Amino acid sequence: MLGERAYSKGDKSKFNEAEADEIISLLKTIENDDAFCKGLLDTVSDEKEPTIGVICMYSEQKRFLKRKLAAQNWRDDFRETVKIDTVDSYQGKENRIIILSLTRSDAERSPGFLRSDNRVNVAMSRAMERLVIVGDMRVWSGKNSHYGLGKVAAYIRDRQGEGSFNILPASKQKGGK
Repeated sequence: MLGERAYSKGDKSKFNEAEADEIISLLKTIENDDAFCKGLLDTVSDEKEPTIGVICMYSEQKRFLKRKLAAQNWRDDFRETVKIDTVDSYQGKENRIIILSLTRSDAERSPGFLRSDNRVNVAMSRAMERLVIVGDMRVWSGKNSHYGLGKVAAYIRDRQGEGSFNILPASKQKGGK
């Protein structure tokens, strides 16, 4: 679990530092896997869109992640494979790999606009090959289990360990238990 304090409000939007750290860590893992990364890089020239898309549900998370991405040392060829944007600007676009940042993780387990199945559908249907959802699974159980993301979370929980469905704990415990 990323913890309650991982979730913050920006000026007009929301961001989640712990999720951003997890996403940067995942991107570093991909970059350091030479064989996997070579496969990604080989497809870049063939496509209009970068190979990896990071979809943020909140604009402040997008800005926060872009700053964190820019602050890291990346191989030049790898940096070109990553695009970070908001769900609202992703209509009609696809990437081979999508990393979806849900951001919400407050004490009230409030789903906010993520209760909107339309936005969730857009975000989750942009992946051509792999979808990684980074978020607080606790938000999508109990009172929120009837929303689209709640149903997805239950589906994944029920199939955990089967094939390609896994729920992994955060590797960094920023601000939480």
